[in-house]
Amino acid sequence: MASSPGPQPHLVTVPDLIGLSPQQARDFARRAQLIAVGPDPDAPPSMDGVVSGQSPAAGSLAARWSSVVIWTIRRGGGPGDAGVREPRNPSPPPLEVSVHDPEPLPEPPMGHVTVEQLEEPAGE
Repeated sequence: MASSPGPQPHLVTVPDLIGLSPQQARDFARRAQLIAVGPDPDAPPSMDGVVSGQSPAAGSLAARWSSVVIWTIRRGGGPGDAGVREPRNPSPPPLEVSVHDPEPLPEPPMGHVTVEQLEEPAGE
């Protein structure tokens, strides 16, 4: 008696993700019952640029809910813009420049009267 192999995985067709934004690629992959991931599993997913490559290729069959690796380049990017980017700290905030008025002179205490004596012209 022949034994039957275990259950076969349900296969889905890998969509073409190239040219999409990373978010669009993730959405399309999810609709196809796949998970789009970046090439570095320890890095946060890229959210900018466009998808420049994928594995497995579009039209391939893959097990349902398996991973599709996507590579991205920055929009308008050229050679050398593809690949994993190291995390960047945000730019420091711009320096704030504030102009201070000079401090006012202290006022004499209340109730203090300053009396100036005027000299009368001589000869009167």
